[in-house]
Formats: sequence, structure tokens, C-alpha cells
Amino acid sequence: MKRIALIGDIVGSRKIKKRGELQRKLLKHLTVINATRRTLLSPYTITLGDEFQALYSSADELFKDIWTILLTLYPARVRFSISLGELFTRINKKQSIGMDGPAFHNARSGLLELKKTPYLFNISTDAEWENELAKQSLFLISQISGKWKSTRLKILIMLYEGMPVKEISNKLKISDKAVYKNIDSGGLNLVAKITKEIAKELNSLIKK
Repeated sequence: MKRIALIGDIVGSRKIKKRGELQRKLLKHLTVINATRRTLLSPYTITLGDEFQALYSSADELFKDIWTILLTLYPARVRFSISLGELFTRINKKQSIGMDGPAFHNARSGLLELKKTPYLFNISTDAEWENELAKQSLFLISQISGKWKSTRLKILIMLYEGMPVKEISNKLKISDKAVYKNIDSGGLNLVAKITKEIAKELNSLIKK
């Protein structure tokens, strides 16, 4: 059965001041995700310095998790490589290490590809047409979201949770007008819709 592998990598981590503090923030947040996500087959694990990875059974919460990680580490940038594929080994339910197969091979290749570009998001699946459409969509979202402030990330995450504008404005203590401006300027409804459609496609491919 196919699984969804995700590898993340903090961009330019060695040049970041207070790198240790950033790593502690990451570890704390990943611990929260691991404790609350039913779709995680293998928990988020920090592997190579400032890289981390996880294995999902479905994409239902995948993109929301990605955005929350970006918010937690803001203003640091993070690359994310998503892959759908088989595993040749047993699932490690305690740590995302020691597993092998196309799911992780493709995610690693996708991350190496990202490092040659200015983009933050990449995806690889066995279905070439769907993969290319999703890949280019995520490249475009990378460009759109690259200069977002933390407020815009917070609004997007709340939109994923289905919050109305009034509730978002109350939580962030900003005006309704400011929320709408962020939604319109950042294309947040479109970003949410595109990523949700990609998640649906991934879920359908898992079943094939």
C-alpha cells in the first residue's frame, strides 16, 4: 500500500542566529503534532541536523501541518518535499528512521530538486500527469507565499479550520477589513482550495 512521506529542511539553517532556539521550537512543535495527528503512521523525527521527516496514511492534515511548521519557525524558511509511494520495510511507529522504499527515495529526490530552486514545496507521485500539475501548483504557491508575514500564515491556518472572518479578526485582534485584505492580497482562499484538492488527489491515489 502506498504511503505519504514528507521531508522538511530549514533553509540556510547554519547561518541562522539563535539556531539552537529555533531547533528547540521545531522539536516542541513536532512533539505536539505527533501527539494529536491520527493520520501519522510514523511520527515527525528530526534526522540530519535541521532536517525532519514523517510518514502519513492520508493527506487530510498534511498541508495544515506544513503551514503550522512554517508559522512556528517564522521568519525562517523551510523546504517541504512530499512523496507518494510504496515502502519496502516495516513502518517504524516510534521514529521516522530505518524505513526504505520509493516513498522516501522520491521525497529525498524532491528535496534535492528544491535545493536547486527558490521554491519551498515539491511533490512526487507515481501518476505523472497529476504529479506535474500538483508540482507546478506548489511551485506557484511557493512564489506567492514567500514574502508573507506571520499574520497571513495565521489567517490561512484558521481558514483551514473553517473559521469565519469575524472569529479570525477577534483572535488576531485586527479588523475584519485587515483579514479580508490579507485573504485577497495573499490569494489565501485559492491557496487553501488548491492544497485541499492536491490532498484529495493524494488520498485517491493511495487507494489505487
